Amino acid sequence: MIPSKLRISMSLFLIVICFTIVSPFLNSQSDTAEYNTEDVLDDLLQETQDTDEESGIYDVLEDLILNPVDINKADISQLQRIPYIDYVRAELIVNHRKKYGVFYSVQELFSVENLSNEIVGKILPFVTLTINTSELSFDEDGAWDSFAIVPGIKMRNRVTTDLQNRKGFSDGGFEGSKYKIYNRILLNGKGKYQIGVLTEKDAGEKPIDEFDSYHLTINEIGPIENFIAGDFLLENGQGLVLWSPYGLSKGSDAVYPIKKIPKIIKAYTSATENNFFRGTAAKINWNDFTFVPFFSKNKLDANIEDGFITSTPVDGLHRTEGEINRRKTLTETSYGSILRYNLDSRNNISALYYRSSYSSVFLPDNVYDISGNKFDYYSVSYDLYFGNLNVSGEAAYNSISVATINNFQFAFTRDFIFITSIRNYPRNYFSLHGFALAERSGTIQNEFAIYNGFRWKSPIGILNFYYDQFKFPYSLFNTPLPSGGNEILADLTSSLSRSVEGKARYKYEKKDISINDGQNRNVGEQLKQNYRMEVIYTATKKFRLRTRFEYNTFLIKGSQGESGFLFFEDLKYSFTGLADISARIIFFKTDSFNSALYEYENDLTGVMYNPALFGEGLRWYLVGRIKPFKIFTISFKYSETYKPNEKKLSSGNSEIDGNVDNRFSLQLDLNF
Repeated sequence: MIPSKLRISMSLFLIVICFTIVSPFLNSQSDTAEYNTEDVLDDLLQETQDTDEESGIYDVLEDLILNPVDINKADISQLQRIPYIDYVRAELIVNHRKKYGVFYSVQELFSVENLSNEIVGKILPFVTLTINTSELSFDEDGAWDSFAIVPGIKMRNRVTTDLQNRKGFSDGGFEGSKYKIYNRILLNGKGKYQIGVLTEKDAGEKPIDEFDSYHLTINEIGPIENFIAGDFLLENGQGLVLWSPYGLSKGSDAVYPIKKIPKIIKAYTSATENNFFRGTAAKINWNDFTFVPFFSKNKLDANIEDGFITSTPVDGLHRTEGEINRRKTLTETSYGSILRYNLDSRNNISALYYRSSYSSVFLPDNVYDISGNKFDYYSVSYDLYFGNLNVSGEAAYNSISVATINNFQFAFTRDFIFITSIRNYPRNYFSLHGFALAERSGTIQNEFAIYNGFRWKSPIGILNFYYDQFKFPYSLFNTPLPSGGNEILADLTSSLSRSVEGKARYKYEKKDISINDGQNRNVGEQLKQNYRMEVIYTATKKFRLRTRFEYNTFLIKGSQGESGFLFFEDLKYSFTGLADISARIIFFKTDSFNSALYEYENDLTGVMYNPALFGEGLRWYLVGRIKPFKIFTISFKYSETYKPNEKKLSSGNSEIDGNVDNRFSLQLDLNF
């Protein structure tokens, strides 16, 4: 017998399906940028245990949506910033441009020889073009034209709230209201300049501007390509020293995410409250050289005792007295520069130096931990091409030890690309602002690994495969002895017909973990396996159905194994040019959190959500976008997780008294 709550949830979802199917007379075109983001994340990232609703991973893609790559001006290196575009595909675009002249429409990408229509469809949100380049430069008097002075405006306001009280609100543990409020405005003067202001408060925080961020960017002032004042990010090399707080890592595309393509400097437009710089930076071009000086002075959250830093929380939460007391108690001052030499349009080498100093001293737990309050970094990076071989990498020195990563990418044919990446991060190397390829989510310390992968456009579809072997030569925080493991992923995407696409994925992961037998801590072996089958049916440009079944197993040697499964049905439908709708219903059952499953969800623009589904239950959500005017969009999301066998959900201050966790979000976007 189906529980009443489950029947109600299923009925609501079926109403949504019926309503969309009986509306074929309506015509529209979906907002590609908004609706493709979830698919891109699915392709380029593995489902991780990062379940934050406001994850900075989305900002990697939204930065490209806000600042798309100009296909008429970008060289091979710059084109590789676009998702799915490795150097082989970038070369196809550049060669087409050389042969036929500039692109007059982004739709002309469909005519690039050997660049598949599927790839072109995926990259359209991230590209733009300029035909008359003089439109983007100073006039003869050195002044901006009047068209550039009038800015385009992008405003975004979002409110999110749980529809039931969590323990922190009911017992008074949280200082503020249950609403999460986000506001951002961007003024953009035809690529000449950008002014941005952002404020945010998390649920439980009191001030509406508990976090604020702002920036001014000016572009193309003589030799100065970019100048930023305010909040900004730095990217260099392969991320060993400087990179965005979040970055792409291993995923079902075995080639593209491994090699990083730095933008060098960019404005900070995220609500993530850590690991950005606040000050000034400039990107100056002179002949074949690019020079980037920067200075920053920013305040960070930290727990400080007797002048020593005991921890630096990065969750950005300030809801309770303890969380408020650690807010912005630490000052970081940073300065340095990057010097890049462009050998030609493809090859470059760069050098970096920067120093960060802190107002308090880090207190180490052991001899290898970060200690002191002044840190100097040096690095050398390269990106070189030798025919069909591309080699890239970086070597970084933190005044104690040297960390390295080197990538070798070889195109045997346009249809078969192989990549190897070798990374060596010593135990006493630590990076304050880096994010490089690593097994432990960007942690650049105590790891040696070899990654091998390939992408093959075979007769039956596109096959991606990688094998990553990693070792941790010294003990970790939760593992008392040296440990290691390996990971295998095989992903096949095949067009079964013009309207049906099939996907199959297998992932194998073996790791050494800490086992406590009650008396001693030892190292044991943990094995996870994941199987996924998916079918996508694109009936028309307006209507798409997606079905996924996923099963995983979890085993620690010497103990009983666990397993879990997930099944979801997903639809996306575009009505008239006034509205779009997306909905999904998920059934899941796992033995415990160890066998939890994850699924990236379609959400409001600017938000990524990747919930951990474990235990037994049902989750469903509905996302709608209404566009009554060309410049104005109203978006909402309602989500609900129901666990019939539970009496309480979550724990601590986040505990819910009951078995339903539901949430509502409303967002207003104004673009003109």
